[in-house]
Amino acid sequence: MKTNGRTKQKREEMLSLYKDIVESTNTLIWRTDAEGRFTFLNPAWEKVYGYGNEEMLGRNFSDFQATDAAGHYVNAFRNCLIGEQVIGHETAFFSKKGDEVYLAINLIPLYSGDREIVGTQGTAFDVTERKHADKLFQYLSAKDELTGLYNIHTFLSMSEQQIKTAHREKKEMLVIYAGVDGMRSINEVYGREAGDGILMDTANILRKTFREADVLARTGGDEFVVSTLVSSEKTEEMIISRLDDNIAKHNAGKSGPPELSLSLGVSFYNPGCPVLIEEVLSKADENMHLRKKLRKD
Repeated sequence: MKTNGRTKQKREEMLSLYKDIVESTNTLIWRTDAEGRFTFLNPAWEKVYGYGNEEMLGRNFSDFQATDAAGHYVNAFRNCLIGEQVIGHETAFFSKKGDEVYLAINLIPLYSGDREIVGTQGTAFDVTERKHADKLFQYLSAKDELTGLYNIHTFLSMSEQQIKTAHREKKEMLVIYAGVDGMRSINEVYGREAGDGILMDTANILRKTFREADVLARTGGDEFVVSTLVSSEKTEEMIISRLDDNIAKHNAGKSGPPELSLSLGVSFYNPGCPVLIEEVLSKADENMHLRKKLRKD
């Protein structure tokens, strides 16, 4: 009898421990029925994300998600109902205040006494900070650190998408390669800080000249490239004229040297004669360097 008493006491202590863990943790814990409706929620739902039991019990997890995220969750839930464990499924969830929260979810089947699956039980961990860090890393790795324009790798990727649009809308893609004139002399005479200032000014002038939908990049050193969709090759003259005007206004507003000057090279992608974006880029680069050579001569 004493043994039975100690066993019962130990069981009660373990149950009390489990209850304390479930109620005190910030990890989301829940159970659903076979229809996906919540049947149990731990206090973390209200403590961390603002929802009380009365607001969520009887409803589906997907009711608190955006459409795309809900679709992926429902697929994971269905897999769980056929006996699979779902580990590390990442999804987005809205808190009561409407903030988007990223969660890593673990789901396992919930069995009845006769081993039939009657629902699911799960846990979820908040990975929002990691997601934001990942997005920041992707943003930074896609951008040139000094100017904030795209780097060449991102340019090539985005230009491929522009080419698809060009085919769909029956437009041409104009690629403009721009090289800053006299960059070495600027660095030697006025210093590296002045050289960096010229590069940032160039980036700002390009932003002012081109549309938000156009792709602007610094390819490295003193060279930049832009791709823009145009209705015909006649548009080139108008765009170059606008760029020249913006450069002239910039130089007129400066209090002193060095002045900004760009050598430009252009090429076109014609959907009727498709080629690789690298070929279009190479042609514009070649034309830009020919222009630089002529200026030196």
